[in-house]
Amino acid sequence: MSSVTFSGVSKHYGDAIALDRLDLAIDAGEFVALLGPSGSGKTTTLNLLAGLIEADEGEIRIGDRIVNDVTPDKRDIAMVFQNYALYPHMTVFENLEFPLQARDGRIAAAEVERRVGKVAGTLGLGELLHRYPKELSGGQQQRVALGRAMIRDPHVFLLDEPLSNLDARLRIRMRRDIKALHKAIGSTIVYVTHDQAEAMSLADRIAVFAGGKLQQFATPAELYGNPTNLFVAGFVGEREPAFLTGSFDLHDGRLRFASDDAALALPIAEARHLAHLVARRVVLCVRAEALRVERDGPGVPAIVSDVELYGAEAIVYARLEQGAELPCRAEASAGFKPGEGIRLTAIAARLTAFDPDTQRALTRWP
Repeated sequence: MSSVTFSGVSKHYGDAIALDRLDLAIDAGEFVALLGPSGSGKTTTLNLLAGLIEADEGEIRIGDRIVNDVTPDKRDIAMVFQNYALYPHMTVFENLEFPLQARDGRIAAAEVERRVGKVAGTLGLGELLHRYPKELSGGQQQRVALGRAMIRDPHVFLLDEPLSNLDARLRIRMRRDIKALHKAIGSTIVYVTHDQAEAMSLADRIAVFAGGKLQQFATPAELYGNPTNLFVAGFVGEREPAFLTGSFDLHDGRLRFASDDAALALPIAEARHLAHLVARRVVLCVRAEALRVERDGPGVPAIVSDVELYGAEAIVYARLEQGAELPCRAEASAGFKPGEGIRLTAIAARLTAFDPDTQRALTRWP
């Protein structure tokens, strides 16, 4: 396994900037997800690392070696694509052994058998070695593709949207398989995805891209709890939060937030990380878990506008008297219904605020 370092790396296509002065340092053995919407720069970053395209500026290192001018086959990397790219006329065994034969056809048959057996055992493919790709499920095909990359024992694995062709339930199962695989082999993995649930569940750290720029590089918990700007706050998470533009004031020991379409009150003892923003105009990020919903109590009044059930949990959309609609988490068993009157209490420690002009964060979760 090797570290990966991008230093001031840029890529242009005419006047279009695909990647703008990227600085990114990935530790040896780390699982890093490159996350962002289409056209954000994440796939460009992966292709630059793979050597499939050339950087216009900057330096790319794998370990201590500068690889800008090194051909893909000499970079000691392995790629797994979303379409698996298995050879349909070859068995699983033959697909797994192919990279060894292609690199050095002089490897002894016993060594090939040993290495194929080891990889097949790690991935649970031992009983499938004589089957052809068309006889495998999507998840099994994906494991063969991973195995074909593993057998080369590369310094870095590059995974490009490897689960996008699988159904939702199988994707969840494959996430666990990939995470267990990383724990077993300890290799450096760079994983491209537009699915933030994949990135949050798999990666040690996540690099969030937008508009060809790296927005934030941090652990999943740090990204979610302390987004560096409004884009990260809106993009990372199960659902988009509510953004309210307004200001704070102090009244009777409470920190009050007011906007054109919302009003919230917070005990000052719970909102010290927001107190320095009194009289300053801010954009308040309100995630579903930042609100407690009850039928009675001292919270602000609201009306249930919609309810989405997710097994034992529900997302309740609450319409404030001033007009804003806010998402709230609740137990599905609570049975909230559209049109029902409720009370909302803001959990101050789970609120974050941003500058409306620079869009940069003004607070950190305590």
